[in-house]
Amino acid sequence: HIIEQILTLRCPRCKQAFVDFEGCFALTCSRQSCGCGFCAHCLTDCGHDAHACAAQCGAKHGMDVFGSKHQFQDIQKGRRRDLVKEYLNGEGLRGLKHLVLEACKKELADLDLTL
Repeated sequence: HIIEQILTLRCPRCKQAFVDFEGCFALTCSRQSCGCGFCAHCLTDCGHDAHACAAQCGAKHGMDVFGSKHQFQDIQKGRRRDLVKEYLNGEGLRGLKHLVLEACKKELADLDLTL
């Protein structure tokens, strides 16, 4: 779950993975049959245009809809860290946290995520 649903950045509608960031936080899914507009800050499905959400989320980070690749990576790092912590603190993982972390060790290290 952690690797597929949290660490891999995906379109919120069709679940197509994406890795490219071109500077605008209002993204459009590259899958031709999808066309989902989504926010690169929060990964929310915004219909066909994510500019309003990207501007609102960007304001929380002192920016507008545009940002650097470094800013994008920092924002996603924080989002991922928060979601992994939330998942690990869930009821279903009692006593298994260390095993789950061990299984995801390489992926967490590759993303420079420390918990």
